[in-house]
Amino acid sequence: MFAFILSTLIAAAGEPAYIASCPVAQAPVVLASSAPIAPDSIHPTNRRTRFLLDLGSDGRIRHAAMTESSGDSVFDAAALDAVQRFRFAPPSQGCISTSSVAAEEFNVPLLALARPAANGSGVAVLPTTPPEADVAICTTPFVRLTGLDVPETRQAPGTVAIDVGLDAAAHVTSAKLARSSGNAKTDAEGLSAARDAQFAFTLPPGCRPKPALYRLELTYR
Repeated sequence: MFAFILSTLIAAAGEPAYIASCPVAQAPVVLASSAPIAPDSIHPTNRRTRFLLDLGSDGRIRHAAMTESSGDSVFDAAALDAVQRFRFAPPSQGCISTSSVAAEEFNVPLLALARPAANGSGVAVLPTTPPEADVAICTTPFVRLTGLDVPETRQAPGTVAIDVGLDAAAHVTSAKLARSSGNAKTDAEGLSAARDAQFAFTLPPGCRPKPALYRLELTYR
């Protein structure tokens, strides 16, 4: 329904008609997921572990970073292994699939958070409110594409990669071709789109943004 409405608005605004032939996805979609496999002997101090995922324009995971730890390295490692087996469909607009960012988290088993009873009975009890992480793990900023100019004509198919320099406010400071699509016109369109694109940083709470170099991928279909 949303895609139909968006296509109607695009047509009404006089945008290229070919856009209506392509599906619209504003965010990456999980196609396959996995659960952590950890031994019963884990001793977490936090109820969950969280990750940020940098995704290519084909939905593959290019990089994963933990932003909140469970407090147990074994569970964290199992969670990282699980999240790296996820598969995604990338966001797309105007027949262009784009690189993106996704957030995933895993809750630790409740029994792993149990503590010995205060009366010494040996019967474990669950805390009323599982403990939370006090400090987020700050990583290199993860980047989200928030605005992209769609060309008036459909470009030759291919994937172009552009290294985009961003300042601390996520404004574009530079754009350089990192990998060619194999078509000079598609490459030129990708570079132009990257220079005019809008970006935002995705960071854990309490973390400060800083300048970054982002590998933008655009797959033209």
